[in-house]
Amino acid sequence: MKELSLKEMQQVLLEMLASIHDFCVSNDLRYSLAYGTMLGAVRHKGFIPWDDDVDIFMPRPDYDRFVETFKDTDDLMLIAPGKDSYMAIARICDTKQTFGTTVLPWFRQTVKKQIGLWIDIFPIDGIDDDRNVFRNKMLRIAELRKKQLSARRALPPISLHNPLKQNIKQLLRKIRYFNLDIDKINQQIINECLEVPYEKCNHCSQLPCTESLDRQYYEKRYFEEYIDVDFENHKFKVVKDWDAMLSIVYGKNYMTPPPPKDREQHSLDCNKFFWKEA
Repeated sequence: MKELSLKEMQQVLLEMLASIHDFCVSNDLRYSLAYGTMLGAVRHKGFIPWDDDVDIFMPRPDYDRFVETFKDTDDLMLIAPGKDSYMAIARICDTKQTFGTTVLPWFRQTVKKQIGLWIDIFPIDGIDDDRNVFRNKMLRIAELRKKQLSARRALPPISLHNPLKQNIKQLLRKIRYFNLDIDKINQQIINECLEVPYEKCNHCSQLPCTESLDRQYYEKRYFEEYIDVDFENHKFKVVKDWDAMLSIVYGKNYMTPPPPKDREQHSLDCNKFFWKEA
């Protein structure tokens, strides 16, 4: 098994992103590069040099239509909540070129294909105009996410190939979290997300997988207009007011790269990706 280098991961992700872009444009679906992918487009005209993932925002109506209409291909597979996923967001996964191993399970064993690199699709949902109400919602979702992560950590089996200490820890997790229902927890997260209809809101946020309780309070108008940006010699979509969004998430000095000690590849601690044999 040959593990992918960072540059190889970025190249496969770029091909996947181009396919998603083409699908969205063909089906009149709004999307925007998100988080570090948006920052990379603005600051580096491509990937942040040490970044190894791709994130996308979609307003909830477009996200729902994307999940309903995207059809798996020979190269790509959609894994979404409610069927194959242990998460409350959708992912588009490479199934042709790469496969991965992960410490924290995120899709069911009913998925028969080998899953490789993925791109996260984050829905953007309506939130209350009152920031205190928004913060309380985020606190509730944060508690649900803790339960979801605990339930996922308890999923890996006890194995004779593992050290005794590791097996004991895993057995204790299974005993402690045996009563946590991942599907029920994810549905509670989604119910929180859908409480304020996107069509009727003035403000919105990425709710299912956020770690921040304050910094993702967006004006809905950000998601009304989109522009093309250069990204690794391609053109992809970002919200027109990308400066406002990047300032909210990363602060006003987002164009200044972090010090070298903080330039770390994301997946190294819990995920590894390999080329499939020809």
